[in-house]
Amino acid sequence: MADLGLYWRTIKHLKLVQITNRLKRRFVGKHVSNAPAPNVRHNPQHFAAPIARQQSILDNNHFLFLNQQNSITNPQHWNHPEIGKLWLYNLHYFEGLLNPNTDTNIKQSLIRRWIAENPVASGNGWEPYPNSLRISNWIKWSLTGHPLDQETLDNLAQQIRYLVKTLEFHLLGNHLFANAKALVLAGCYFEGDEAKGWLNKGLAILKTEMSEQFLSDGAHFELSTTYHSLLLEDVLDMINIMRAFDIPYPNQWNHVADQGLKWLAIMTRPDGLPPLFNDAAYGITPRFDQIQAYAHNLGFEVSVYEKSTLTLLDDSGYFRFDGSAYSFIGDAGQPGPTYIPGHAHCDLSSFELFAHARPVIVDTGTSTYEVGERRTIERSTAAHNVVQIADGEQSEIWGGFRLADRAIIVKRETTENSLHLKYQDYQGHNISRDFFFSADDITVKDSVTCDQVATARFHLAPGITPKKTETGFQIGDMRIDFKNALSFDIEDYHYAPEFNKLIPSTVIIVTFQKKLETTIR
Repeated sequence: MADLGLYWRTIKHLKLVQITNRLKRRFVGKHVSNAPAPNVRHNPQHFAAPIARQQSILDNNHFLFLNQQNSITNPQHWNHPEIGKLWLYNLHYFEGLLNPNTDTNIKQSLIRRWIAENPVASGNGWEPYPNSLRISNWIKWSLTGHPLDQETLDNLAQQIRYLVKTLEFHLLGNHLFANAKALVLAGCYFEGDEAKGWLNKGLAILKTEMSEQFLSDGAHFELSTTYHSLLLEDVLDMINIMRAFDIPYPNQWNHVADQGLKWLAIMTRPDGLPPLFNDAAYGITPRFDQIQAYAHNLGFEVSVYEKSTLTLLDDSGYFRFDGSAYSFIGDAGQPGPTYIPGHAHCDLSSFELFAHARPVIVDTGTSTYEVGERRTIERSTAAHNVVQIADGEQSEIWGGFRLADRAIIVKRETTENSLHLKYQDYQGHNISRDFFFSADDITVKDSVTCDQVATARFHLAPGITPKKTETGFQIGDMRIDFKNALSFDIEDYHYAPEFNKLIPSTVIIVTFQKKLETTIR
């Protein structure tokens, strides 16, 4: 275990950073110019319609985010202490502007209300991440035929000026990328020297971050299908607006978009959804078909995954094999970037399995970012389809977004129909998992070097009722059999495909010593 003193020093450091940033925002807020906004560029050549969002603005006072509905009836409610931070962030994003079914008058009224009730540098809405998303969404909505009045433009300029002074270099990752995107959109939307400065600032950040955050196999480096989709959309949005105003942009962006589309095609399940590795959830990002359509409108080739031999995405570590009636997507990669692993789970060697395009074995998912028992459970080894030694963890998770010592890949090899993975958990246990594929069968061989009892888990999709046999379980026309098992049984667990949604289901739990062979037919 990592030194306890290190934990306290880290916590104290994080608290100091939070306090420093809060004081910095207050100071900066007092010195943000309230001068009129620069002039808006007119007559874009062709701005492709951005990806639409689900309806979240129900009326003037009621909003639906993350499967929770709340009322915002007075200025204090924008920062309501009893409403979760992520929900409030979504409230300030203004993604609801991009829902075509919400009344335009309600949208315009909500913008005016936000301006009146959220003074500069006050509350959640002025934190850099929600500020960045709101800037981008107001601009995208404006360019779809909804010009902003002068009061809104002046306030938007204040938001941008404030963002320039509060960029999230201390967090990096997807947060800094969102900051840079907002500056690029702002620099294209407005004209003049100030706007040019915003654009150049955004481009300077992206010169480093585009290469840093997108791996050579196309994946976003935080290794979450959710964040990959969000940042791929960001890249497409920036290409869209820069083309519309005939502003040159790096050709690298086209390559990143193309590779990102190909990666997502491989990582998309037969039912059109992504697997839920690491922090990932449905309902908060565009579907793959929406991203494909958007990219196609911008001139990119539609990426289609074609069944072949085993496909390994080498940098991100994900792999896929498709049999005659099944699809298998697995994780054989490291737990994300070393310096920001906050979205990583203990899911090394985990997988999802689909038979006849329907989910059978699934990842538990992510239902919350709030620090607490549920957050810890969903990041834990026991929440994934992996081997657990005693009650240990693959990596040392703590807090809501913290990872200390972590699992290390020792060896990874592939053939046309197999993958061998050997790794060491943070406590020093060596674990090997071999996958063998044929048209109708999957064999998983697990081995551990210690003498402790190990547990392998297989989380079943909701609605599946396994029937126990002498050697395993029967699930419809599929059999799962275990060799060398000490015991096998089923227990209840909660599947979490979306935020704030827990669905009862069952997990197969198998205990063994040294070796276990699982065959799925």
